[in-house]
Amino acid sequence: MEARVVTIMDKGIVQLTKENLEPKENEVLVKTKFSSICGTDKNYFKKIVPPVTHIIDPSHSNTEAKYAYPLKVGHEGAGEVVAVGKHVTDFKVGDPVMNFGWCNTMSDYFVQKLSHDGYGVMHMTEGLTWEEAALAEPTACAIFAGMNSGIKLGDTVAVVGSGYAGQVMMQVARRMGAKKIIAVDLIPGKLELAKRMAADIAIDATDPKEAMEQIIQETKGYGVDVALEVAGNSDSIDFCSKILKHGGILGLYSWIINPITIYVNRWHNNGFDIRTLALMHRIMNDKFWWIEKALGNVANGMIDIKPLISHTYDLEDCQEAFEIASRDDHACKVMLRG
Repeated sequence: MEARVVTIMDKGIVQLTKENLEPKENEVLVKTKFSSICGTDKNYFKKIVPPVTHIIDPSHSNTEAKYAYPLKVGHEGAGEVVAVGKHVTDFKVGDPVMNFGWCNTMSDYFVQKLSHDGYGVMHMTEGLTWEEAALAEPTACAIFAGMNSGIKLGDTVAVVGSGYAGQVMMQVARRMGAKKIIAVDLIPGKLELAKRMAADIAIDATDPKEAMEQIIQETKGYGVDVALEVAGNSDSIDFCSKILKHGGILGLYSWIINPITIYVNRWHNNGFDIRTLALMHRIMNDKFWWIEKALGNVANGMIDIKPLISHTYDLEDCQEAFEIASRDDHACKVMLRG
């Protein structure tokens, strides 16, 4: 099967390339319905590649080539199975599936293994649309984080970072019983979206000191009950540490790969409960259970991700899609039709 694949050629340059795809004995071939651009894809587009990150392109046959451009991209996606390998018994042609793990989903078709460890294709959760299923991985991760953050009825919650994951977590915080939700970001468009979705207060952190003072004032000097770090840098972690109340919960969602320096004095002196909220790095059985539970909350209407899909493009418009995703303040989730 010949497929067009979105390929980052070099910094800021995206093109469609072609490759022939055939599923191996334990793989399936999927006709892509939708895929989406994530933060990692945007970093590769900007040629921001942390030194310990493996840029893995499954189409390359040698190790050296895996770490170089051009790079075929995509891991968020969903579609319909059109062929199965000879040892595949759990899937058949026509099955709707959602993807977890890198396999070049920004394409007409993609080949992927079966998910036995939380990475691969899974049967699509009943009740999801194709767009929602394409966002299964980031959505499940964000919902899991919110549900395991320790938010209790009546809490004041700060979400530092109002991208896609932060927007989903704010909705979860509301469902978990938060009385007041504070969105914090540097980008006005993200703060506007947060106010429309679930935030009671949106705070521009361009001046961190002023933003902290505003939050302390909003909490009558105590600080927030739960601070969720979703921005992914040392400044945002330190910001969370300064606005959290004594004995509060600090939820660490971001996967920060580069070394950072953070000030942990309050973590000890104020008895913080530090939680890491990473669904995709959990043990296998727990991961499967949580993916289904999390996505069920989208299917039943408790979490609404449709308003977070800000742009949708055809594959041939991939250059514009990446430019919008990387530079438009109002872009949240940018989708590509298969």
